[in-house]
Amino acid sequence: MSDSCHLRLACRSYDGTIAILRGVLDAPGIELEPVEQVSVQGMFAAMYRGEFDVSEMSLAELIYYTSRNQNDFIGIPVFPSRMFRHGFIVVRRDADIDTPQDLVGKRLGFLRWVQTAAVWIRGMLTDEYGVTPKNSQWHAASLHHWDDGVTDTSVKLPGGAVIEVLQGEGSAAERAMRALREGRLDMLGVTETQLPPLLADPALKRLFEDYREVEARYFAKTRLFPIMHVLAVKKSVLERNPAVAPALFELFSRAKRQARQWYADLPSMVVAWRQHALDEERAVFGGDPCPFGLDANRHVINTFIEYCEFQGICERNLSPEELFAPDTWELTEQE
Repeated sequence: MSDSCHLRLACRSYDGTIAILRGVLDAPGIELEPVEQVSVQGMFAAMYRGEFDVSEMSLAELIYYTSRNQNDFIGIPVFPSRMFRHGFIVVRRDADIDTPQDLVGKRLGFLRWVQTAAVWIRGMLTDEYGVTPKNSQWHAASLHHWDDGVTDTSVKLPGGAVIEVLQGEGSAAERAMRALREGRLDMLGVTETQLPPLLADPALKRLFEDYREVEARYFAKTRLFPIMHVLAVKKSVLERNPAVAPALFELFSRAKRQARQWYADLPSMVVAWRQHALDEERAVFGGDPCPFGLDANRHVINTFIEYCEFQGICERNLSPEELFAPDTWELTEQE
C-alpha cells in the first residue's frame, strides 16, 4: 500500500493473536495500535459504535446487519475464535432431560438471540436431534450484544414461531441464569463465562456429559468446526486503502503459524500431555482445525447462514461473499 495508515485493532489475547498484540509481528504499510480486550460483549459494542478500525466481531451480528444493509464494517476471512458448543448446554436435573431429544416440549433459553454460540447450539439441536421452536419453547434474554437491557420485542421466526424475551432485573446473563435456577427454564445455552458457576450448582448439569466425544463424532459427520468470531474492518478504511484487507489477512495468518510452531516445539507450563493433545486433534481434523480463507470455510459459513435464515437473524438470502471484502475472496494461507 502506498501510504502508511494508522489502525486501532481490538482483539483478545489468543495464542494465535498474541504476537500481534505484543508487536512481535506487523504488517507493511500499517501502523497498528493493538488494544487488548477482555470483554467480548464490550469489544463488539465498541466496534459497533465505531471506536475501532479493526476488531473481532460476532459472525451472527455481521450477518444480521449485512442482510439488512446496515453495517459500517465488513469481514476479513480470519476467524480468531472457533469452538464446539455441545459442552455449553446446561439443564436442570429435575427436568427429566437425559438425551437431547428430551428437550422436545421443554423451555429452552439463550443469553442473546443474535449470538453466534447460541445460533450454533440451536442449529445443531434442530439438525441433529429434531428440537425446533415449534415443538419446544424458546426464550432469549436480549437480542444483541450491545442491547443488554430488557426489550419488549419478541422475535418472530419465518415459520411463525415466536421467541419470548426473558424479563427481570440485571444483565442478560443474570436474567437467563436466574430463570434456569428458578425453574422457569429447563435448559440454557451459555458461553465460557457463565458455565463454571452454573456447573457448581448441584441442581444443574451438562446435557452432554461426554461432550468431547460427542463433538468429535459431530465433526466427523458434519465437517463443522463452528466459527465464533470473524475479523471485521470499517468499510471507510477499505475505501481509502483496499490493500489493508489482504495485509491483515496475511498478518493474522503469520501469527497463527507462529503460534502453532511455538506450541509444537516448546514444552508447556499449562498442558501436561501437549503432544498427546496434538496427536489426538490431528487424528480428528487431519490438519489445521482453524483454517483462514473463504473457500476453506465455505461449508461452515453456508451452514451458519442457513441457521441464521431459519432463526430470523438473516433477513434475506445472503451469499458468503457478501460478508467479506472482495479483495479477500481468493486469499488462502501460505505454508
